[in-house]
Amino acid sequence: MYKISCLFLFVLFLNTAFSQKVEKENLTQKIKLFWDQGNKKLQATGSYYTNERRGNTTEKHGKWLFYSYDGILEEERNYYRNRIHGLQTIYFPTKKIKQQTYFTFNVPDSSFKEWNEEGQLIISGNYDLGSPDGIWEYYYDNGQKKSVEEVINDTIYLRSFYENDSLNIQTIKDGNGFIKSLYSNGVTKELYTFKNGLKTGLFEERTANGILSISGSFKAGKKDSIWEFYSFLGNLEKKIAYKIDSLDGEYLVYYEDQSVNTKGKYKNGSKTGEWIWNFSNGNREMIGYFENDLQQGKWMYYFPTGEVSYTANFDRNKKTGEWIYYFKDGKEERKGTYLNDLKHGLWETWYEDGTTLMKGAYLNGKEEGEWFNFWENGVLKNKSFFKYGKLNGVWFSYTPDKTLVTKGFYTKGLKNGTWSDYYNNGRLKEVTNYKIITRKNKMNAIAVFGMKETISELHGKYQAFSQLDFQQKAKGTYKKGLKNGTWYDYYPGGVIPTIISNYKNGELHGIFQQFGRRGEPIYEINYKKGLKDGWFIAFDTNGQEKIRKMFQKGVELQRKQSGDLFSP
Repeated sequence: MYKISCLFLFVLFLNTAFSQKVEKENLTQKIKLFWDQGNKKLQATGSYYTNERRGNTTEKHGKWLFYSYDGILEEERNYYRNRIHGLQTIYFPTKKIKQQTYFTFNVPDSSFKEWNEEGQLIISGNYDLGSPDGIWEYYYDNGQKKSVEEVINDTIYLRSFYENDSLNIQTIKDGNGFIKSLYSNGVTKELYTFKNGLKTGLFEERTANGILSISGSFKAGKKDSIWEFYSFLGNLEKKIAYKIDSLDGEYLVYYEDQSVNTKGKYKNGSKTGEWIWNFSNGNREMIGYFENDLQQGKWMYYFPTGEVSYTANFDRNKKTGEWIYYFKDGKEERKGTYLNDLKHGLWETWYEDGTTLMKGAYLNGKEEGEWFNFWENGVLKNKSFFKYGKLNGVWFSYTPDKTLVTKGFYTKGLKNGTWSDYYNNGRLKEVTNYKIITRKNKMNAIAVFGMKETISELHGKYQAFSQLDFQQKAKGTYKKGLKNGTWYDYYPGGVIPTIISNYKNGELHGIFQQFGRRGEPIYEINYKKGLKDGWFIAFDTNGQEKIRKMFQKGVELQRKQSGDLFSP
């Protein structure tokens, strides 16, 4: 009832449309549109719709002409308020008519004709509410008849066909007969047989040297029975069963040596039952089952050399149950379970000798809880904690001889708090501190409006220790990832500083001092925002001043005499 109502409304709409006429008072003055900014290359000309209530609009109305960039008329359309309504004519560059179609509010309706460049009619037909309908006639470029089709309820019936030769022999009459196309050397390219206007019976396609490339048959216009496809050399490539135009039955794909690549079955267009794929060497690649085109049950995958690579389970195309991956010697490499296409539960990975490499659990596809990584000798390598797939909690790293080398903490996948790194002998190497901050996201140094990013940055005290004597060799403070405040670098022993520097926002700012091994001064330099600014003093080996210079914003100031003021 709903469909009948919609059809009634559409027909009513079209009847109303047919009654619409383009009135002169609804046309603006002629409008010109141009291809170029200089308004020298005319693209189109016509009028827009106007009325007293709405005034002028930009809706195309009435006749419009369209031109190529070279100024040649290409198309003529009739519009009713921005919709093609009436005759549409397309032209060849020679100004001869190429095509004419009648439209009703953008919908092809009524007659359709097409000509070649010599003015010979080649297509004549009819549309009904946008769909081809009734008798369609086709002609060769020389004017001889080619074919007649009849469209009934969207099905095309071929009623007659004539060969393109001097005799114009009719090979299909009243829907019965054949169509045969030839290569220039006379070899048959394609052969169709027709019955009651529809393709029926044998179909063949051949290469120019006569080798069969496709073989099959039609039934009432639809592919039916076995279809075979051949390589250029004539070897069978594919064998497919059709039933009423749908894949139904055996499906086979072959390698060039005629060994089977793929073997399976279709039912009503969907894969069903057991499917097998093979490598080109004849060994099996994978085997599994389909139900209604979806992977189902246990699947087996193999190495090219024949060993099992992994076993899998599916439930209506979703990964489920236990999945096991193997080394070539048959030992397990990785094992775990899926639930609803997501990793879920314990997953383990092993080295080839059977030693555990990694293990941990998933929850709905994301790592969850405690995870472990191991060295090949079985000693713990990393220990970590996850929450919702992100590192969250304490992190430990060890050497193969069980020495702790890293200890820290993650929060939602980001380093947070104090992190300690150790040398392989267990002595402290470095202590860093991190802080998680949220800031405006930046792209090319420009803040992106409305976008923020959460990151982990160095923030707080920092210490580093020497590999020689394991005493402190550097210390300082970070602020939001940048050096800030006073920093110290030490000579071996960790007592006498080699450099004392001051930073602000990652740039040298304040006094920079360098000292000798006995603590005697070598340089004293003043910085401001990363540039020398103020006194620059160098000392001799006795710690006495030997050079004094003045800088401003990185530029040394000069004075002519000892009493003069400094100037750039």
